[in-house]
Amino acid sequence: MSRYKSEQTAYDPLKKKYVPMWSLDTNTVTVTHFNTDTLAVESKTYSTDFIRYHLHYSDSKHPDRLRRLVDDGRIEHYLDDMELKVGEAITRQVGLWKQTDTCYRKAVLSGDTEKMLGLENCFINMAREAVFECMVYI
Repeated sequence: MSRYKSEQTAYDPLKKKYVPMWSLDTNTVTVTHFNTDTLAVESKTYSTDFIRYHLHYSDSKHPDRLRRLVDDGRIEHYLDDMELKVGEAITRQVGLWKQTDTCYRKAVLSGDTEKMLGLENCFINMAREAVFECMVYI
């Protein structure tokens, strides 16, 4: 995949050269920031599969958007926000299905934890499919 680097640079005295303020490696799903206050490189690697999917999709379909987010120094905020919102959307949808699904409610009433867990896993997979289509592959 690709590595995006911001046009804005800062001098790194340890490397004795100018380095990009922000960079994004879509292969390792890592955002790197050179902090001019501490003169340290700060990295954040994302572990959720949907951030990886989104970055790979965006890299192939919308590279200009990624480039702009990196250039503006907003890439980390953008990915953090997406991680939060996608996770909440999946959780919210699973919660709705748990409240309205009669099979799940019967399993709860009868104390059938195996059935409850099976249905919950099914709900999670269904929610991921719907949420990914609306929020990840954009």
